Amino acid sequence: MVNWSKVAAQIGPIVSSFVSRGIIPTVRTVYYALVSKELIPNTRSAYQGSVKKLVSMRKKGDVDWGNIADETRETRGEDEPLWEPDEYAKAYVKAYVKKLRGFTLPRWLNQSYYIEVWIEKFALARTFQNWIGDLNVVLTPSRGYSSWTFLWQAQKRIAEALEGTDKEAIILYFGDFDPSGRDIERFITETLEWFGISVEVKNIAVTEEQIERYKLPSTPEDEKEIAKMMRDPRYKKWEHGLFRVELDALMAFVPEEFKRIVTESVSEYFDDITYGETLEEQGVGRKRAWKLSKELMRRVLEEDREE
Repeated sequence: MVNWSKVAAQIGPIVSSFVSRGIIPTVRTVYYALVSKELIPNTRSAYQGSVKKLVSMRKKGDVDWGNIADETRETRGEDEPLWEPDEYAKAYVKAYVKKLRGFTLPRWLNQSYYIEVWIEKFALARTFQNWIGDLNVVLTPSRGYSSWTFLWQAQKRIAEALEGTDKEAIILYFGDFDPSGRDIERFITETLEWFGISVEVKNIAVTEEQIERYKLPSTPEDEKEIAKMMRDPRYKKWEHGLFRVELDALMAFVPEEFKRIVTESVSEYFDDITYGETLEEQGVGRKRAWKLSKELMRRVLEEDREE
């Protein structure tokens, strides 16, 4: 029998611990963290109970609403902000100067690889962005089997990035350990090849070695989930029975190690010496951009006054 009062006392510190590491946990991440601490069993009913408890705690203000990531939804679009004319002019000039001083060359300009990071779970995108945002690689929540339209857009983006270079394209893939999750690598590779793009897809997590090393638990199942899995045509070739592990479990059980896995998977392909040479080019370019921009601005203002 789960002692939900005891569980509730631990949920707040667990969420705070994740946030302090740059992780915006999903409900499932919190659930697996509770399982790892042996506060609840790894069952479907315990998962549903943890969902209800998190809703209750957020309604009471015990857990901040912004500290839990939604697993599926996002919004787009907004209206223009309201500006006073003088505020707009000052802000524009400040932004202009800041932009000039911030002239940069692409971080991966002279590198040997073009890297993209693909994750199966959209809800983990914010956490990944916190960890690798400054590494300047494309981060793509692929949400399982991607549509052909999505993959067409991906091949177009990759082809443009490779044009005129001899770079090697690599997709670092993070997904669940289940029949579909493992087969997605094949699907991505073959589909991009069909479009004429050669890309190496590397499965970074979750792997069998990680499951064994960190003692990751299987996804809790009920009759509905089991029936759904057995209808999956890929299940027949799956050698692990009903055993499946979600990416959320790896994040929940060993968050610091998971962060290391993510960041090192990208930095492995980045050469610091080459980047040092790029920075030297950047310094020269920044001075030239500043000099040219002042001259061009002077000309534009004079022409505008004459008109």
